[in-house]
Amino acid sequence: MSLLKYEVHDRAPGERKRFIRDLFDAIVPTYDRLNRILSLGIDTHWRKKAVRLLGDMRGKRALDLCCGTGDVSRLLARAGASAVSLDFSLPMVLRGIAKGNITGSAVIADASVLPFADARFSALTVAFGIRNIPDLDAFMDETLRVLEPGGVFVILELTRPRARLAGGLYSVYLTRVLPFIGGIVSGKRLAYRYLAGTIGTFFDPVDLAARLRAHGYGQVDILPLTLGIATIMVCGKSGQGSEELLSAVVNGKKVP
Repeated sequence: MSLLKYEVHDRAPGERKRFIRDLFDAIVPTYDRLNRILSLGIDTHWRKKAVRLLGDMRGKRALDLCCGTGDVSRLLARAGASAVSLDFSLPMVLRGIAKGNITGSAVIADASVLPFADARFSALTVAFGIRNIPDLDAFMDETLRVLEPGGVFVILELTRPRARLAGGLYSVYLTRVLPFIGGIVSGKRLAYRYLAGTIGTFFDPVDLAARLRAHGYGQVDILPLTLGIATIMVCGKSGQGSEELLSAVVNGKKVP
């Protein structure tokens, strides 16, 4: 296994990048435990489903963006992929290595300035990270660039339920419960207030899908999970193979 470190580019809005990086560095010790507590353990199921939607990954190159402590990286490796784990928080990645989640190449870099050649990967993943990327347009361009034709990009993100009752209850959870529990366990209540706020203010999945298409993804399909509190988006780069996989997802066919 190898660890490469690249400078995190502080282009505008650079101050927000520094703030987010410092925030994640600070919550590393309790990050995984709080993920399990705050999601009642459902987040592990969401990640497994996201990786299954990539199909057969044996022998393929995959890039896990905003990898954190490597939960998705571990699943990619178990699926047979040659996985590269990328994050801009060195403490997060070191934690993932120590836990045995990250066993392939690890890269410390800015997800909106990817240090890889064009069409380098067959699959990309980002779990609970896209809403924390300030340069979202650059990020989308870069993911498309490093994805090979016919490749698939799977996004897993926390979202807001559309149903009024579920949405109302979830709003209370985000504004009161999540910061309270996160603050008690981690001692970093401000961090969890910020993270809750990013869920409430980030793009609706339909709007995010439109933006991905505008950046060149040929097809983007949306799969709500658990009443819509999380969403998987399956994005295909035009080329042989992507249409068949995306069609299987849309039509509810079994994915290996």
